[in-house]
Amino acid sequence: MMASQMRSLLMDELEAVRNASDDKRAATVKQITDLFLAGAACFSNEQIQLFDDVLLRLIDGIERRVLIELANSLAPVDSAPVNIMRQLAKNDEIQIAGPVLIQSNRLDVADLIEIAKTMSQDHLLAISERKRVEQALTAVLVDRGNDDVLCKVATNAGAALSEADFRVLVGRAENHERLTEKVGLRPDIPAQLFERLLLRATKVV
Repeated sequence: MMASQMRSLLMDELEAVRNASDDKRAATVKQITDLFLAGAACFSNEQIQLFDDVLLRLIDGIERRVLIELANSLAPVDSAPVNIMRQLAKNDEIQIAGPVLIQSNRLDVADLIEIAKTMSQDHLLAISERKRVEQALTAVLVDRGNDDVLCKVATNAGAALSEADFRVLVGRAENHERLTEKVGLRPDIPAQLFERLLLRATKVV
């Protein structure tokens, strides 16, 4: 379908539900999402931007269950509309933001750092589960994260840790058995910090 034809189709759908009931708007979001998923691998950047624009307008004020379904549908898709993914990732409810924070490749490091600096511990925990966590992002997680976040970072082989990050983890681990074990098992822990962990950590060592 040409971009102009698709734009006409989607804009007609948008106009048709502008003042519709919540159920009708929810059904339209699902229909448009299904249309996107069916052709995601083939759409041009222009077409993806069109889906982005339409979905952003449709989800304004829409109910929670629709946003949860949308987040779970789009999170694994490498070509998912980027602005809708950013909006879902910044949602206060972790059931909506979580799938996107864990899976989406459409969020760049700057997006994730902004969220890690401002959102809840649940959001930080979701970010710490990503397959790859760049060092600049890991530093924010280590600085702000609670024990659950730090344990998840320590067990994530895809999380890049600097020596400064390891110092923080070792310091926090000294009175925390579970974190002590997770940090001690990291193959990339600097030798001097591993020795410190052995000398000063809890009896679990």
